[in-house]
Amino acid sequence: MIPKLELQAVINKYYLNGSIEAVKWEIKDKQLSVKFTSPTREMVGEVVHTNFNLEDSNIGIINTSQLLKLINITNSDLLLNYVKSNKVFTKLIISDNQFTVNYTLADTLTIPKPGSYAGPEEYNLETSLDKEMISALIKAKSALDDSSTVILVPSLDLDGQFQLELIFGGDIEYSNKVSYYLSNIIKKDTPSTFKLGFSSDLLKEILTVNKDATEAKMFINLQGLMKLEFETESTKSTYYLVQKDI
Repeated sequence: MIPKLELQAVINKYYLNGSIEAVKWEIKDKQLSVKFTSPTREMVGEVVHTNFNLEDSNIGIINTSQLLKLINITNSDLLLNYVKSNKVFTKLIISDNQFTVNYTLADTLTIPKPGSYAGPEEYNLETSLDKEMISALIKAKSALDDSSTVILVPSLDLDGQFQLELIFGGDIEYSNKVSYYLSNIIKKDTPSTFKLGFSSDLLKEILTVNKDATEAKMFINLQGLMKLEFETESTKSTYYLVQKDI
């Protein structure tokens, strides 16, 4: 059994409000792993969930929107199972005390192969994000829907201490802008000036679906990479964003 809200949360961590529809679920030893890539190739990620009570399998989810609609009509705790044909998983069965829904599975060969990050895990900047920071960053982006880029530059606070400035709308010279400042940054080999741009649309969606995180971290490699890492009691989600041309 798995709580309905927990299953929805796991799916939404890769679905990202409709950004990613087709994925492969890999289940082994009651651990679900889903790897994914954004259509723009600006982001790759993985969601891992423990205590996922399905037998070892690789299944194709071709239409996550439809799967979420089916789950949405159910209530409370859900029982997950399969229908097989000649040892091939053909349907995912989701049931509660009122409903049983059947989701037709896709051939895993039809699922686009996700990319993966294979570079070094070396970062110049590292900071933790609490719920207040996550909420503030979402609000900053929401105030400027016309801009799709967030600019990262170094800044100093009133005491002359280093902080990271995130400028929403900063990619457009004559436009409205919102700056948010992250302090308590761990630095390594950081120059006095730099300027990086990332997709603020992806950043917002990632933060929105991970508001339930008990631990959240942001890592920046000044060669052009942002890593976001979130953990709950049973789920770990990781995202790698590559810089945009600015």
